[in-house]
Amino acid sequence: MVNWTHNGKEMLSHGDFTSDTVGFIYRIIYTDNREYIGKKLIRSNRKLKPTKKQLAIRKNYKRVERIDLKFTDYEGSSKNTVGLIISKKEIIELSSDKVNLSYMETKWLMRHDVLCDDKYLNDCIGGTYYSGKIHKGL
Repeated sequence: MVNWTHNGKEMLSHGDFTSDTVGFIYRIIYTDNREYIGKKLIRSNRKLKPTKKQLAIRKNYKRVERIDLKFTDYEGSSKNTVGLIISKKEIIELSSDKVNLSYMETKWLMRHDVLCDDKYLNDCIGGTYYSGKIHKGL
């Protein structure tokens, strides 16, 4: 199995990230030199029902539990990569919140023109732009 790297350092557990890191932008490189860029959440906040005691004090009380999400064996979310062999899994940028994580993913995808470059396996950006509808060479 290929491990995630960030700036040359292997990232093997949640302890390798700062405590405020929520997710990262990644690049997976395959043995045929094609690539896939995406985002991955590694931490999430889960809302819990308030206890009866908390409800007695305040009606709109929210309980939140921070959970770590599995990332070490994550290999991307694209159907286009099924069956391909991974040669490198690289973390290219870290994020401390979900909004900026989505923005950073879009920024990287646009910067590398992934829908028009056959080197990339991405076929969609943000559920809005699809490779089949974009005119290549513009």
